[in-house]
Amino acid sequence: MWAVANIETRKQLQDKSLLFWSLVLPIVFIMGFMAIFAADAPDETAIANQIITGFSVFFAVFIIISMVISFVKDRENGFVARMASTPLTPGGYFIGKWLPFGAIVVGQIMALAILGIVVYGMSIDQPFFYLLIACFVAMMVTSWGVAIAMFSKTENTGLALTQVIAFAGAILGGLWMPFETLPDTIQTIGSFSPQYWAHQAFLSTLPGQPAGENVGIALLILLAYTGVGFALAFVGYREFLRESRN
Repeated sequence: MWAVANIETRKQLQDKSLLFWSLVLPIVFIMGFMAIFAADAPDETAIANQIITGFSVFFAVFIIISMVISFVKDRENGFVARMASTPLTPGGYFIGKWLPFGAIVVGQIMALAILGIVVYGMSIDQPFFYLLIACFVAMMVTSWGVAIAMFSKTENTGLALTQVIAFAGAILGGLWMPFETLPDTIQTIGSFSPQYWAHQAFLSTLPGQPAGENVGIALLILLAYTGVGFALAFVGYREFLRESRN
């Protein structure tokens, strides 16, 4: 398991495009949105809180693209088949592949929080819970990444599904605008989305925000979605292994 994690970490550290998708693009979007919506606003920090926490959840989902590419390559070059011939269990293979991507998402979310604190005056009342929520968000989206990779015939399948999840979640979960400003129907549907609970949990750790949702309940919901992701991954593993080149 640790050998797989070590190999995957090295591969991702050598992938310069990951830096662009994980940090450069989110920072450009945040600064662009802040320039548009906070230029003449009486309370720039309140807008920064909404945009930075919302985009932290939104861009975390895009790690699924890198995960699908990595898993598909493992299948096509026979790495999965070779691993299956060793004592390594499917769970060990999943965790070894999953750990580096989870760490990347946590690092991404914390880097965006630092941007908010340094540049836009965002403050976090409960930094421990902010970090804990970041870890749960990372577990959730990366578990989905493993699941989607098991059922993706090509890299394009992962790319398409990731965009559907990211943009649908952003609209329904109120990641781009205050959730209470959305139509009632959207709010009702969106309250079932994990993106909504993740965003509200982040907001609950910031000062001057509405009471928001209970962080404990939000974490349980994110954990439940994580369980669904890994359950689907195990269901799809047998077919994924069968399609691997020997």
